[in-house]
Amino acid sequence: MENYDSAALGLQKNLLNLRRALAQTEASGDEQKALVLAKLIAMMEQGLKKASTDFKPHTLQ
Repeated sequence: MENYDSAALGLQKNLLNLRRALAQTEASGDEQKALVLAKLIAMMEQGLKKASTDFKPHTLQ
């Protein structure tokens, strides 16, 4: 379980860093780079959402 938790935390940290970079890029006015970052973030979030529904853990119930 520890490996899963550390991987999930690392992924959350990477997404947070990407969102910060997106905000900074938008603030600086670099629209092309902001668009690329926004698409990347959306793709990652979409993949995570799909993975969370596809790979539900087995329970004892």
